[in-house]
Amino acid sequence: MNGKIVNGRAIYVGRAQTKTERQGELKSEFEPMNNQDKMTRYQGTNLYVKNLDNEIDDERLWQEFSPFGAITSAKVMMDHGNSRGFGFVCFTSPEDATMAVSQMNGRIVVRKPWYVAFAQHKEERQAYLANMFMQRMGGVCAVPYPAMVPYQPPPYSYIMAPMY
Repeated sequence: MNGKIVNGRAIYVGRAQTKTERQGELKSEFEPMNNQDKMTRYQGTNLYVKNLDNEIDDERLWQEFSPFGAITSAKVMMDHGNSRGFGFVCFTSPEDATMAVSQMNGRIVVRKPWYVAFAQHKEERQAYLANMFMQRMGGVCAVPYPAMVPYQPPPYSYIMAPMY
């Protein structure tokens, strides 16, 4: 009988549930996916674009990237109606996104060269930057987060008499 039309309206027929069962079912059905799901779902297809001119809007961003493949979304980040200078473009396939990164990174659009790279979550980007910093500083091992080194005074010290 579920879905049958009665008096011009479709009816719902299902197993009786407690309120908590019903709420749990609705929550899982309509709750937006968590960050971990988003990270894995859009890995390799979502691009970060920065150094955008103020003239660039969502439509223009879409137009610039559309030659590389099917786009699911293109969004310029705004703050009170003004561009924040960066945005995101999401492709349907990782191959299209890779092609867009290789072709669009460094391209001058309007008056500025664009920086285009694969989007990363904040934690992932911070770990990568910390790793790069440790490598540049000559660290023996690369760790995801910088290790805290307690302050150690130099082996010698100068004692200065107070000046009056």
